[in-house]
Amino acid sequence: MNIEEIVNEYGTYIYKYAMKLACDPQKAEDIVQETFISAWKNIGQLREEQAIKKWLRTICFNHFLMDYRKNKNRNIELHESIEVLEAEGNVLVTQIANPEEEIIVEESIRKLQNGCFYAMVRKLTLHQRITFSLVDMFGLSVSEVSEILQVSEGATKGLLHRARMNLDSFFAEHCNLIDVKNPCSCQAWIAFRNSHEQNQKATKKMIESLESNEKTYRFNQAVRNKINYLYQNMPDEQPEDKWFADIINSLKNI
Repeated sequence: MNIEEIVNEYGTYIYKYAMKLACDPQKAEDIVQETFISAWKNIGQLREEQAIKKWLRTICFNHFLMDYRKNKNRNIELHESIEVLEAEGNVLVTQIANPEEEIIVEESIRKLQNGCFYAMVRKLTLHQRITFSLVDMFGLSVSEVSEILQVSEGATKGLLHRARMNLDSFFAEHCNLIDVKNPCSCQAWIAFRNSHEQNQKATKKMIESLESNEKTYRFNQAVRNKINYLYQNMPDEQPEDKWFADIINSLKNI
């Protein structure tokens, strides 16, 4: 395959993968560009063309980790005992599709809602974030993610359980969409931002400052169903075709 075929065939797929990891459109674009540059420079290492998806995901994941280390100055340890994670993996609850838990969200606030959700995912520990993003949001299997993280499937399930509990506890305690008694309303954030001339970035920072406590939170299936519905129905945002065309043109000059 030539580089134009590779980008046209897998560009959108890899962008979605990078977006789920980075939870930030600009970072995702940077990671995707670096991914295809590395892929094209090392195309000779690809032995089986049918394995190209996994090969591109591996390159993309490595660039995500490099960006994370560079910008966050953090190590990438699990921060949790493998034994404890495997024990918690045993209580992981299977997701249930429940139409009754659908949440009607106005189009005008969907972008803010998406930004809020990604802000919360960024607050997870790195391995919780990777596991949640790739299993629940991108659709990889627990087995595939355990291979990426190089830990057991039981530990991966434990990471997924903790990630879900952290997110559930935050939204259960703050989000007006989950419980109308909660104070954090998308409409209120929009009104606040407009009245105080706050930009989107500043609003995200304020949202990120809100706290949650997974240790005191008790699992609630109704909350899990609602949150699952929210992120499963987030619209895919991706660059325009011209952006991919620019990548192809730049790679042809390498």
